Order: sequence, then C-alpha cells, then structure tokens
Amino acid sequence: MWEAIAANKRRSAWLIAMLAALLAALGGGLGLLVGGAPESMAYGAFVGLCVWGVLLLINMMSGESVLLSSANAREVSHEDAPQLYNIVEEMRIAAALPAMPRVFIMDTPVPNAFAVGLKPERACVAVTSGLLERLSRDELQGVIAHELGHIANRDTMFMTLAGVTLGAIVLLADMGMRMMFWGGGGRRRSSNDKGGGGAAFAIMAVIAIVLAILAPLIARLLYFACSRQREYLADASAAQFTRYPAGLAHALQKIAAQQEPKKIQTNRVVAPMYVINPLAAAGSASIFGTHPPTADRIQRLLAMQGEAPA
Repeated sequence: MWEAIAANKRRSAWLIAMLAALLAALGGGLGLLVGGAPESMAYGAFVGLCVWGVLLLINMMSGESVLLSSANAREVSHEDAPQLYNIVEEMRIAAALPAMPRVFIMDTPVPNAFAVGLKPERACVAVTSGLLERLSRDELQGVIAHELGHIANRDTMFMTLAGVTLGAIVLLADMGMRMMFWGGGGRRRSSNDKGGGGAAFAIMAVIAIVLAILAPLIARLLYFACSRQREYLADASAAQFTRYPAGLAHALQKIAAQQEPKKIQTNRVVAPMYVINPLAAAGSASIFGTHPPTADRIQRLLAMQGEAPA
C-alpha cells in the first residue's frame, strides 16, 4: 500500500510537469502565430503560465466552495446527520487525517459522493441524500472511507492542480483557435519571412496549429489515465481503513445501478470527483474514461474479502 502511494505521488509530479510543459509549449506556439516571429514564443509561453497562475490562485482561494456550490451541496452538523457525521469521524481517525472534514449533503435521490480539498485541513466530503437512504451503515462507511482515501493520498489536491492546468490548456487553445479563425495571427512578421526564414516560419506555424488542436486532447488523456489509477488506490485505502472491502463493493453495485444524470446536479468538472462518475456509471476501460470499470473495482474488492462476485 505504502509503495503504491509513493508511486502515485511520483506519477503525480511527472504528470503535473508534463501538463505544465504542454501548457508552455502551447503558449509558445500561439505566441509565434500571433507575433509572427520566433522571439514571440517566449512571450506566449509566459502568457500561458500567467493564465494558469490566475486560475490556480482562484482555486486556491475558493476552489472547494465553488465546486460544492456547483453541486448544490449544503453543510450539515452532527445534529443534522449524526450517523453520517460519526462515520466521517471514525474514518478520519482511521485515515490519520489532521482535522475533521466538513460534511455536506446534496438533496437528490441519486446515490453518490465526492470529496474536495487542496490539503487535508481543508477537506470536505459531500454525499447525496439518496446515498444515506439506500446504503447500509457498512456500505456508507466504505464510501466515506474511499473519499477520505482520496484526501489521505492527496488525490484531491492533485486533481485540483491537474484540473486547473487542463482548464488553462483548453482555454488557451480555444483563444488561439479563435484568433486564427478571425485572421489575427502572424500579421507582424519580421524580415526573416523571406527565403528560408519564411519556410521555417511556415513549418513552425503548422506545428503550432496542430499543437493548438491536439493539446486539449492530450491533456485530457493524461488527466483521465491518472484519475483511473487513483480510484483503484482509493478503493484499496478504503479496504484498509474499514477492514471490510465488501462494504464498498456492495455500495458500488447499488450506486452504479441507480445513476440518473438528469436527477443529479453536476457538470464535467465535478463528475470525475464522484465515487462513480454519474455521467458514465459503468466506468470505462477506454482511454477516455475517468473511472475504471465498476465491475473490475467490485471484483478486486471482493477478492480482498475472499468473496466471489455476484
């Protein structure tokens, strides 16, 4: 388990570095197209990193509140939901978190849950009213343990950073494509446009355009690949915290069978953070899936328990 967590952190660092490099390369390419000269690439890369910095600052200041508000989640106290609060407290101790996460409820009959927080001291756990109504205590404990596993493994911090970087790449690519569409790129070309210099610029411009088209796709693939591995690790963490892997396995079976995207307030930014993506309840073995196949997750958990899949 500890080796998996350490490997997860190393992959996280590499992925953030790769996304940052992709962002800088995209900014440099767009700078070339707009400025019309190779020296404009450094300016474009700087602008791209500035966009990333602004988005990151906004998320660091109020990212949790924005995400919880978008899910229409309301904070509750021990008096409002004593069983839920007690389970969160039990799993906080098992996960060795330094502070009690804030607890939220989303008023929807669709069972699901997610966690957010740039660091454990700012962690928040949100569950739907449908989850509280449909799951047994052991199953609810498994789901909460899974979410606190994300917090303990620093997945919530990583996914926030990766999500912000992905958002900056998409925003920058969209801006670049709009500028090219309206004919604003490459008007101020230097004297190097003549002869071989012009041919070199044309090649670089084509590379920049291809990068603007492919960068958002590449960034999403990197983001989704790491997200899938983190779900497996959070499942293993939940098994460790509860000592009862079957609880989460049975919860996943119920949650996956009862997803109705139209009845849960979510979007494509928050959806990958849920224990099961409400926009793709069965999970996906494809490179575009944010979660691994639910059946595979259930099989792994039941194998830990020594049970055969139903």
